[in-house]
Amino acid sequence: MEKIYFDETTYIWKTKLGRVSDRAILLEEAEKVIKSVPKNTTDGFGYIKIRNHDLNFTGSINIQNYLDSIIQKGIDECKKLWEETNTKYNKVNTDAWVNVVRSVDPIQLQFKHDVITGVDKFHTHTDINRNHDDFYPHYTYVYYIQMPDVMNGEDGVLYFRGKNKKEYWVKPEEDDLIIMEADMPHAPNNAPNSTIDRIVIAGNVGFDYIKKEKSLL
Repeated sequence: MEKIYFDETTYIWKTKLGRVSDRAILLEEAEKVIKSVPKNTTDGFGYIKIRNHDLNFTGSINIQNYLDSIIQKGIDECKKLWEETNTKYNKVNTDAWVNVVRSVDPIQLQFKHDVITGVDKFHTHTDINRNHDDFYPHYTYVYYIQMPDVMNGEDGVLYFRGKNKKEYWVKPEEDDLIIMEADMPHAPNNAPNSTIDRIVIAGNVGFDYIKKEKSLL
């Protein structure tokens, strides 16, 4: 993966997965996830969650469809990044969701310009998981299934905020896999002139070292 620096302490990783030919199937599977939660009032549609009470899970999911194969790639790439630090672990925690940024009538508050005053568009997945009393994620990955078809200026970009409080951005392309540290403040931008929504599959990955009790038998 390419490591992209915005400044000395602000960076992401990015690569192409070569899955453009699977786009139609991935969109169909993502749509099924979206329709499975018809009363959902957010932009995220939960798909899978495996956390530290599943003590034997070390990162290999049961792949049943195309979305699962993308999730597995996201987990695998996060494992490679973590292992570069030589930090010991024996348990992987993960979750994944389909996220939609709508071109028409967006749900996210930061796109409702009549009420945006005082709203911080940025979020981190460490904060989100902490607020839900969930596992601590070390990385967040995003795979871009569909991008808006009309993007003017910074439409459709992914913003980041560095520790120096400066804002940076990249404009993802379809088939991009982007990984960031999960405490990186970030925010997608909408594309109000697009005729299609931005649709991604995203997930968090966290690592635990769980001491196993010795049997007295």
